[in-house]
Amino acid sequence: MKILHVTSDNKPGGIQKAFKAYLGILSAMPQFENIYFSPNRLEFHEHKYHAQHIHMSWIQKTLFRRATNFPIRKLYNHSFKIGLVHNGFVCASVKRYCDNVIGICHNDKPEQFRDADHLICLTPNAAQQARKLGRADNSIHILPHYLEPQKKSSRSVKLNHRVTIGAAGRFVEKKGFKTFIDAAKVIRSENLEIEFLLAGDGPLSKQLRSYAKQKGNPVRFTGWVDIEDFAPSIDIFCLPSLDEPFGYILAEMMHHGVAVIASKTNGPLWICKEEKTALFFRPSHSTELANCLRTLITDPQKMLHYQHYAKKAINDKRFSKQAFTEQLFSIICSITKSES
Repeated sequence: MKILHVTSDNKPGGIQKAFKAYLGILSAMPQFENIYFSPNRLEFHEHKYHAQHIHMSWIQKTLFRRATNFPIRKLYNHSFKIGLVHNGFVCASVKRYCDNVIGICHNDKPEQFRDADHLICLTPNAAQQARKLGRADNSIHILPHYLEPQKKSSRSVKLNHRVTIGAAGRFVEKKGFKTFIDAAKVIRSENLEIEFLLAGDGPLSKQLRSYAKQKGNPVRFTGWVDIEDFAPSIDIFCLPSLDEPFGYILAEMMHHGVAVIASKTNGPLWICKEEKTALFFRPSHSTELANCLRTLITDPQKMLHYQHYAKKAINDKRFSKQAFTEQLFSIICSITKSES
């Protein structure tokens, strides 16, 4: 069976990570012939994973956003049973080359995937939104991302030490990092021993650094870091996103036993099903975030409690590679068998 994987994204982040995950899972199965259409060639050994790259040019990436059904000459000689598309605006253009287009909705905005035959949602909430838009139940599939850490957590339990609080991600508006900086300013004014780290980079880098400077530089910018090194270095992880459909970084931090404070958005609320797993605050409410931070900073035993339950929650089998593989295979089989 011939499968086309498509993304226009070439920056670090959740879509890139998911794109590699889908391609990695399916290209390891000999019954599938995989071709991926993207700006960048991935670090795959093509002879091993049965994956062929077709380059997406800058002009193609640009025009996809402006014209539906944009012709793709590089795909003219191909016919795919399945197209896995990670950007909604590309669905219409690749539909002519695929019997079935499956849109993978990373942003909780299923309306962007109206041209997809099927839709994969990361949480039940996103699936419910798709139903409200009129999408048929049998075309909606819930499949959360899986977590496969590169190494076991190296976190050691420490009491009575300097508390370190971190946030990380691509520096874009929806990640809500100004809220994190505002809360850091408040907490640092009460206790200078608390350290705040902000890892990542992106379009708003200069703006965020300037904003932090105006606030008295309460956070230290680290640039992009290896999460496997970053997670063991912090005690509390803040996810201040204005909108977060899933949150790979959240799952990774939980695996490393970091206490979690997250905004009340779909992904974190679903991943952290119970209140004992994480503390929550309303998006953009830095005062609420600061109150959550005080709760953990002033009670080391409570911090240990949240660290323990965060790790326990993310080890649930619904986030395992095996569960993801079996469910993805089942989705593909159900779609193709229904046509037989």
